Amino acid sequence: MYQADFGTKHQISFNSESEYYELLGYLSKSDGSTILVWEDNDLQGAWAKEGRILFIEAQPASLKANLLHTAGVGNIVSRVNCNEFVLNIRANNGFVLGEIQNIPQIRATVPQQYISDFDAGLQL
Repeated sequence: MYQADFGTKHQISFNSESEYYELLGYLSKSDGSTILVWEDNDLQGAWAKEGRILFIEAQPASLKANLLHTAGVGNIVSRVNCNEFVLNIRANNGFVLGEIQNIPQIRATVPQQYISDFDAGLQL
């Protein structure tokens, strides 16, 4: 479900619903450029669990969403840590953990007026 801002540190924010649905399209691509994960960091002594978007490729400059990236490790270029957003897209848009998403299922959650934005994200 769209909201303009996610996370206590505003890790993910949007200027419009169009930007939100464009990001959903981008994250749906299932081409290995991003992976959706939930890490049980609290079991390793860290503060809490982390819902993350791992960027295996750098975020395209044309992607309009405002994302607060942190450093990646190994083959991960960067990551965006935001439990609230990860929980939201799993509950409301049919996303699953991992890099393979069900594009038709996710696309079915997009309001008709934003389908072109979603499709534009798929092309990034």
